[in-house]
Amino acid sequence: MLLIYLHGFNSDGEGGKFQLLKKHFPEATVLSPDLPADPDGVPIVIQNILKEHPDPNWFPIGTSLGGFYSYCVSAHFNRPCFLFNPSLEPHLTIKDKVGHYKTFTKQRDYHFKTEYLSKLEREITAANALINIKNLNFFLATDDEVLDLSGIPNSFPNANTMKWYDNAGHRFTRFEEVLEEVKLIIQAK
Repeated sequence: MLLIYLHGFNSDGEGGKFQLLKKHFPEATVLSPDLPADPDGVPIVIQNILKEHPDPNWFPIGTSLGGFYSYCVSAHFNRPCFLFNPSLEPHLTIKDKVGHYKTFTKQRDYHFKTEYLSKLEREITAANALINIKNLNFFLATDDEVLDLSGIPNSFPNANTMKWYDNAGHRFTRFEEVLEEVKLIIQAK
């Protein structure tokens, strides 16, 4: 089994959630790449991972902007995915984030450019046309201080999983306690 964890905006691949996935899925290959700021580069990263680690039993997992990318990967490859506080309209939710940054953990230097917003919008439009709603597993915080997630249940009423958690915040601090449920969903596939 291959788990591909996709991190959020201004984060790095091998952070805390990556470590928790490795701990709770010791039998799996768990990868968490550092994603490029340019959305056009993300599919290339995913395709390279799939070429280097061919495994028919693979799953994208993501938080926030990484949840967006996991949603897109699910749509394009028809794979079950696990979405934690996903930013499903990043062209709107991070439009005020254009600028120069250093990532949280590794201090990678990058520039998030205005032109990336239209690329994100184009990608979500394409993914929405392809998505199999039964592949979607949502884990949402009632107290997300960054994203308004309240419209997700109405947009995806037939999702495979739709769970709300109190006291998790945008970073979804209850990630570890949800991993047993993720494991059960994977085993049922």
